[in-house]
Amino acid sequence: MLAQFDPTRPIRLATLLLAPFASLFLLGMAAPPGQAEEALPAEGEGAVLMMDDLRDVSRDLELLQERQIPMLLFFHATYCSYCQTVDEEFLQTMAEDEAYSDRLIIRRVEIDSPSPEIQWQGTSYTPVEFARFQGVELVPQVMFFAPDGQQVVDELKGVTVPDFYPEYLEQRLKAAEQCIDEPTLPVCTEGIDQPRRDLAVDG
Repeated sequence: MLAQFDPTRPIRLATLLLAPFASLFLLGMAAPPGQAEEALPAEGEGAVLMMDDLRDVSRDLELLQERQIPMLLFFHATYCSYCQTVDEEFLQTMAEDEAYSDRLIIRRVEIDSPSPEIQWQGTSYTPVEFARFQGVELVPQVMFFAPDGQQVVDELKGVTVPDFYPEYLEQRLKAAEQCIDEPTLPVCTEGIDQPRRDLAVDG
């Protein structure tokens, strides 16, 4: 059965629904001018997320230099089940653990997505373009970068033994932290794919 449209019905219904809240609206109008006009800041406005998609390399490098912490750069794809495991079970766990909050930032690059555009060296790149410039040929892949933009410690490619993956991440993070103070340590450069990546270099 079809219901006949009554043009006055939406108005009557809205009146009935809003009537119980009328006193609340009036209370808000009666509030002191300073309170009535004050807008609450948007949640997280201006805040730097510990874990986020990579969007602006220069901005993130400034943050690394300010805090003297490394960046974990995670390359992944929607079609990759191992990537989902790394993201959900390991990286998000790190991001939610307060013990890591002052130790690093995590940035993600989804190589089969057209967005978000990544600002790097004054140019906008799609995630797949940026991944190509970094020599990424397979996912999941994790890299660490020092505040000066230089890649440190060897890449973590694929997922061989999931039970040990958190330990692999922790080992590399500790090494990356050491490399900030002592960049000449062998662990800072040994085993890294060549050419060594540098996020700060001008192209």
